[in-house]
Amino acid sequence: MTEATHLTERKPWRFVLGHRSYADFSISVSPAIECAVAERAVPPTVYLNVFDSDSITIGVNEDPNQVLDIECCRRHGLTALRRMNGGGAIYAGRGSAFLALYLPLGERNVPSTAADAFPVVLGHVADSLREQFGLAAAYRPLNDVEIDGRKLVATSVKIEFGVLTFRILLNVKEIDTEMATHALPMPPEKVRDKKHKDLGARYTFLERELGRAVSHEELVQWAHDVTRRAFGEVDLIAGTTNGIENVLAKEYAGQLASDEWFNGKSEATRYSPLMREGDLIGRGREKAPAGMIWLSLLVRDNTIVRAIVNGDWHPRPIRSVEWLEEGFTGLPAERDACERHIKAFLARPDVEFAGMEPIHLTNALERALASMADAAN
Repeated sequence: MTEATHLTERKPWRFVLGHRSYADFSISVSPAIECAVAERAVPPTVYLNVFDSDSITIGVNEDPNQVLDIECCRRHGLTALRRMNGGGAIYAGRGSAFLALYLPLGERNVPSTAADAFPVVLGHVADSLREQFGLAAAYRPLNDVEIDGRKLVATSVKIEFGVLTFRILLNVKEIDTEMATHALPMPPEKVRDKKHKDLGARYTFLERELGRAVSHEELVQWAHDVTRRAFGEVDLIAGTTNGIENVLAKEYAGQLASDEWFNGKSEATRYSPLMREGDLIGRGREKAPAGMIWLSLLVRDNTIVRAIVNGDWHPRPIRSVEWLEEGFTGLPAERDACERHIKAFLARPDVEFAGMEPIHLTNALERALASMADAAN
């Protein structure tokens, strides 16, 4: 074998098929595969999961009380869980498909930042939908694929421990958009820059656009085509999850299905143990190109006791949001001091908030401070 041949050789990747709900897959199988790939216990993995029931997941940096109508979900028996990945609350229907990529950063053509990953991968997703199905699909920055402003594909990116996890949800089947609209109420800021202003109008699905049913074989072909377009020629070898991954999946499911985890970014969880008489809570939100920002402050004697920064963008690393929150503690509840912290934080070389600038966080901060001033008057 020549040196040139050795340098270009690529080992096969694993291709796995599954049939779990979006919520179940997201809190069990998905983090288990992430962990196994990070530990190099399994090969780079492409997983096509066709959902066996309707469900919702919210992003790791979201408060269910802000993004869900929890009573609506309970009334309709709709499972809603909080995943470990970024992005926003998503309703996924039975028969729709999840193409999840778990790829070490050292693999050829695998992007190392979210800013690079979204346009590269989703551009190829749109290309594949156009060529295989004849659809006028287009990539819409930062992380959607649409047809005439209607959302066909939702995605999230996570880059942790040397692994790119890119999750691509393709709406294949029709859902009850009226129920989904009630379960996922959207703040007006979220759709301000969108052509269609409510979930029912913004949502579309593959079978509607085609006017026919889509077969399982077509979804498999699409998954293979997207992978090869985005990452070059690679052998996808059919496989299954192994014993290590199955054990990890059970462990993650036990943790991530708990109420404690589900409410982990709520004010009730984070503020209530610290509250004293006279404390104030300020709340503000802003829409950045990356997504919604929900910023709140617990303030005592004009000093920030704790901050919560929620939203549906894709931070790298995930835990960097905690660093941002922790940096507010002890600052005076004033714009200048907080803005200095925000700018210094976003300038860190070990942090990426793709599609977000300091002004977006500062705008949310100003609204939070103003809400406290209004409450005091």
